[in-house]
Amino acid sequence: MRSLQSLSILLVILTVSCSPVKKSNLKEVKYDARYPEWDSPFKNDFDKAMFKAALEVKGKHLSGIVLIKKTSDTSFHFSFANEIGITYFDLEIWKNRYRGDYVFAPLNKKAFLKVIQHDLRILFFTGSFCGIPSHYKDPVTLDDIYFYSGCKLFAYFEKDSRKLTRLAGWSNPIDAALIGLEYSYGPFPSGINIMNPRIGLLLNLDLLGR
Repeated sequence: MRSLQSLSILLVILTVSCSPVKKSNLKEVKYDARYPEWDSPFKNDFDKAMFKAALEVKGKHLSGIVLIKKTSDTSFHFSFANEIGITYFDLEIWKNRYRGDYVFAPLNKKAFLKVIQHDLRILFFTGSFCGIPSHYKDPVTLDDIYFYSGCKLFAYFEKDSRKLTRLAGWSNPIDAALIGLEYSYGPFPSGINIMNPRIGLLLNLDLLGR
């Protein structure tokens, strides 16, 4: 899976850098006034989706089912439970805040919750409305990369399909957030990978149904 492989490469880079992307490794495209219009795959006609999930945090592993449901035009509910119904956490996510309806005691850490909810806000609420971006190209894959300084976000688009395949930003001033999107069929991602290298967080989501 190319996006997961790309995230692994970025992880190596991030061990020596706080930036989620090294611009020096990219080719800048100058004088380009054409910018893509895009939105989160969880906006527009999205209602709900179920995923098989695996979460690793500092060597600890949890698996189960994630249900993501759009609860209003400005909020989402994110629920993660194992196969026998034990809930790990239920979060309500808004663009600028979140609420923990329930959090399993070993995961009820302020630093962890701040990171995971911020990663989900990047996934749910970002789009081309972030402003006029700087345009770059990956010199190897030739994918287009746009940096939105207003949101401090890099958005990657596959050169042929023009699908959004990766988002790279910050969960906090010292921890990068890397999100990979994979597509097996249709415009909605069949796989999502969320990584925070400094705290050792990796969340893999594989679509089961909508």
